[in-house]
Amino acid sequence: MNEKEYKDLIASMGCIVTGQPAEIHHVKCFFNGAGRVSDYLIIPLAPELHRNGNEAIHHNRSLFEMIHGREIDLLAKTIKRVAEKLKQERIPF
Repeated sequence: MNEKEYKDLIASMGCIVTGQPAEIHHVKCFFNGAGRVSDYLIIPLAPELHRNGNEAIHHNRSLFEMIHGREIDLLAKTIKRVAEKLKQERIPF
């Protein structure tokens, strides 16, 4: 599965927090500022949790994580959800 297919799959699954339609958030806990964040280290977030709302991760990361959990934990939850979906649909990864 290439990066575009993976990003499309993640977005189609809905927000990891609310289940609403989602957009892709690149998890920054692995980013050291030296390069691009991998398109495989992503979580699906509703726009208001990603960039628009008061508790959006790009607006106030510490408030977002206090309310919704750490990025790394949401990434683990996303990966688990992907693995279950791929297994269920017998899609090779």
